[in-house]
Amino acid sequence: MRLTDENGKIFGIINIVDLLVLLVILLVLAGAAYKFKERSGGEGAAKTVRVTVIAPALRPEMLNNVKVGDRMVSGSSFTDVVITDVKIQTSYTITIDSAGKRVEAFDPYLKDLIVTIEGKTVIPGATINLGGQEIRSGKDYFIKSLDYDFKGLILSVEIE
Repeated sequence: MRLTDENGKIFGIINIVDLLVLLVILLVLAGAAYKFKERSGGEGAAKTVRVTVIAPALRPEMLNNVKVGDRMVSGSSFTDVVITDVKIQTSYTITIDSAGKRVEAFDPYLKDLIVTIEGKTVIPGATINLGGQEIRSGKDYFIKSLDYDFKGLILSVEIE
């Protein structure tokens, strides 16, 4: 028994070219379904992530616009991440005294900004991505809103 007949059909049912086109379409649809499932968070429900960030040694007049409820920005669009707490304190620093020793001191002018941000995200693997930024303690975080952009350092991460 031959695989193709005189018309070029496999088992007399479908043309080889038609079969190849059908297989390509099925592969594209399967790939799209896989990507859609991956992006839609098929791994689980969204969890609330709370992050505390410090932006050290800022001029006090730069902090006037920072307030609770500000939405963070990623690229040129707003995210669902908001500031839930704002603390401004005297900037802590290490300096050298007249004897050449390193000593702790507080800067009389500069301020440290400590904010708590919160948002919901799906955690599909070994990384937490919140508002377009990777979240881990000790990692840089950009406190970026419509009116300001400060570079900070993540102090703590809480997942509910």
